[in-house]
Amino acid sequence: MKPGPLPRLTRSAATRLDSTPQSLPPRSMSACPCCHQPLQNTASVCPHCRAEKHYGPVKREVLLSSLCGLALVLGLTRLLFPQLFAPFSPWLILLMLAGLAVGFIFAQFRFAGDRWLHLHKD
Repeated sequence: MKPGPLPRLTRSAATRLDSTPQSLPPRSMSACPCCHQPLQNTASVCPHCRAEKHYGPVKREVLLSSLCGLALVLGLTRLLFPQLFAPFSPWLILLMLAGLAVGFIFAQFRFAGDRWLHLHKD
């Protein structure tokens, strides 16, 4: 007599047959940079202090940097080329746009990277 095929077990039945307990891998924990409470490495919001993880600048930083770039370019233009302001020159519009662009690019480089911010004060 030829032996027949072995019976196939379902996945749950096969795991119940294994009596050795498997330990779960430990969670990766670190301290929150704001409140120093334990925090999972993959978390984007701290459950203790409600700080949020951000990459790159927030809107107010982009706006402030762009306006500072605009003011800097207008101030330098006023000092170096005052004749551009007497009759309004179309070059002044290009310089203003360049100042806004320089401020925007500065914000992108200055605030690049992961940061933890308290955006909502409770």
